[in-house]
Amino acid sequence: MKLVMSTGYVLCICAYTLFQFRRLWGSNEKREAWIYALIMTVTAIIGALLIAGVELPSLVVPYKLLFEPLGKMILSP
Repeated sequence: MKLVMSTGYVLCICAYTLFQFRRLWGSNEKREAWIYALIMTVTAIIGALLIAGVELPSLVVPYKLLFEPLGKMILSP
């Protein structure tokens, strides 16, 4: 079931992206069209993985690794 939902999601995103891409390309905004396509590709991949139930790492982890030792150093007596 998750495979069907992920596939449906990707197909809907692709159809919408193609429509918007052609609209941007037709109005001579080629750079914006490619940027939009790239962003929507990343969105489709992440969305399909989330629908499939794949655990993605949090965006907080790199900041936690960077700032946690600094905070402990400041707060320790």
